[in-house]
Amino acid sequence: MIAVLKLVSWFIVVNRDREQREPNAEKLTQMKVMALLYYVQGTYLALYGKKAFVNDILAWQYGPAVAVVHQHFRGQRVLTHNVTPIDEMNYREVNSDDRLLRVAFEVQETFGAMKATALVTQTKAEKPWQVTPQSDVIDPECLRRYFREHIVKNDG
Repeated sequence: MIAVLKLVSWFIVVNRDREQREPNAEKLTQMKVMALLYYVQGTYLALYGKKAFVNDILAWQYGPAVAVVHQHFRGQRVLTHNVTPIDEMNYREVNSDDRLLRVAFEVQETFGAMKATALVTQTKAEKPWQVTPQSDVIDPECLRRYFREHIVKNDG
C-alpha cells in the first residue's frame, strides 16, 4: 500500500508531461485528482481485494475526496505548476509497483482527459457516492462491489 500523496505525485508528473505535449490539455486540479484517486481506489479494490492507499475516501459535497490531499494542497487549484524532485521520486516509486502502475495508468487513460466537472458529475452519479451520507467515509466494500460490477472489465 502506497501513501496517497505519492500517488498524487504520479498524477502530477503524468499530467505535467501531457500539458507540455498538448497545450490545450485540461490542467490537473485538486477536484480532478480527487476523482482520479477515487477511481484508482475502487479499481484496485475490485481487482486485488485491498486498498491501493490507506486513506479513506469521503463523500464531500463536490464529490469524492481524500482529506489529507485537500489539506496538503489547500489554496492550490492547479497542481502541475511546480513539479518538485519529490514528485519525480514518488512517480518512480509508483512506477516500480506493477499492480498500482497498471491501475493508475488505466485510470489516467480512461478518465485523465475528462474535465474535472465531468468527472465530479460522473462520480456523484455512481452508487458509492450516492449511498454515502455527505462527509462520511465511502465504504471500501461498497466501492469494491460497485467497481467489480460496473467499472472493471473481466479480463482474466
